[in-house]
Amino acid sequence: MRDDHSLLFVYGTLRPGLASGEAGGLVQDLESLGAASIEGVLYDVGEYPAMVVGHGVIRGELLRVPTARQLAALDAYEECGGPNPLFERVMTVAHRRQRGSVPAWVYVYVRDVAGAARIDHGDYLAHRNGGR
Repeated sequence: MRDDHSLLFVYGTLRPGLASGEAGGLVQDLESLGAASIEGVLYDVGEYPAMVVGHGVIRGELLRVPTARQLAALDAYEECGGPNPLFERVMTVAHRRQRGSVPAWVYVYVRDVAGAARIDHGDYLAHRNGGR
């Protein structure tokens, strides 16, 4: 496993194919390293998905974030930190088919998911496109 702290696993509104508006502007210049998955549980909490730690597979994409400034802008978009955060950025392991595993950042939801719909197949893009 290569140590590269500039990698970010995205599964929701920052994922290419879903990113638009402000999110689209934040990810448009980031290098996509392709499909990946992580361990966790995914929920639909309304306008965006929420990933929480748990046993399941979440599908998404791996992006390279080359500068601390870009990562800080992504943190602000995901409402990390502050007195009432939505997400926390934590290190996880992203698995890539036939390319091994790498450490990557991911945004974990820090609020309660009670009452939110669980996305059992773990793919928010497919969920948004009507997939099960």
